Amino acid sequence: MLDFKELPSDGVRFEQLIREMLIRSGFEVHWTGVGPDGGRDLVATESAAGILAPFSRKWLVSCKHNAHGGGSVSLNDVADIVDACEAVDAEGYLLTCSTQPSSSVVRRLEELESRGKVLTRFWDGVEIEKRLNIPELFPLVHQFMPESAKAQPWKIYATQSPSVWAANYKDYFLYMSCRIGHSFPALTEVEAIAAKLEAITLPGDGWTQHYLRLRAVYYDDKHEQFSVFADYLYPKDDVKNVVSPCAIDDVLKTGSGLHSDDIGDWYLTHWDVRYIPVHPYSDRFQLDSAEYYENSMSNFTVGFSRNGWIDEIVGPNDH
Repeated sequence: MLDFKELPSDGVRFEQLIREMLIRSGFEVHWTGVGPDGGRDLVATESAAGILAPFSRKWLVSCKHNAHGGGSVSLNDVADIVDACEAVDAEGYLLTCSTQPSSSVVRRLEELESRGKVLTRFWDGVEIEKRLNIPELFPLVHQFMPESAKAQPWKIYATQSPSVWAANYKDYFLYMSCRIGHSFPALTEVEAIAAKLEAITLPGDGWTQHYLRLRAVYYDDKHEQFSVFADYLYPKDDVKNVVSPCAIDDVLKTGSGLHSDDIGDWYLTHWDVRYIPVHPYSDRFQLDSAEYYENSMSNFTVGFSRNGWIDEIVGPNDH
């Protein structure tokens, strides 16, 4: 169960959560102005290919965060729905709430739709939690409600191959694969790999933040070795502060053991870190966008590096 009370009572983080859910679900999303209750509504445009021609539909999204008080959303909270939709030229109205709408609100929404005034839908806390339980959205639980996420750090999904799995770990989305099907080692080894990346100090804050994102882990069970794929995302206009491959490898030590003791190393690990300039202030910026995975799946599933292991590559500051 998610505890929506982890989100501050002012509702801003709840609004941000809904915005991220919509963006990752394929909507084009914009804020409207601040409303009379101090909150901001969202305008989300839904696009579809259509059978004969593409079309789009605009939704006004109202976010109501009542989890701290525990009360239902009342009619007073959703007044003037039709006028509000007309003001932004929206055909639909989506009510999102961290508790639930009252029965009178549900009847009002049904009435407006039956009269052809506007399309209406609502997501209560249960529906939001259900929608977050998919690969594209699951990382948002760790981002917005970390205490709730501690009870479920892993979620594994089957793929079409018996030796490849898609997974969410904490706020990462990654692929795991192995040379022989069903022989992947304990997930604690992937946790250790993620911890290695997280041990690297990265510059920036807010719009200037740099990120190291784990993308895939390949296990060669014949030789008991890992190939790890990660992306270093840095703001395009902050290249001067990028951490060099040499500095990263001082922590990762590609080709050495993931673990070691006085006797030796085990689980030799090779690290493939790709440098990618990004525009973090763009509405379309996502840490785990599909484009970071699509052209690399063959590497992820056979363990071949994309551009060389970290001690072989040249980063932005090494040209």
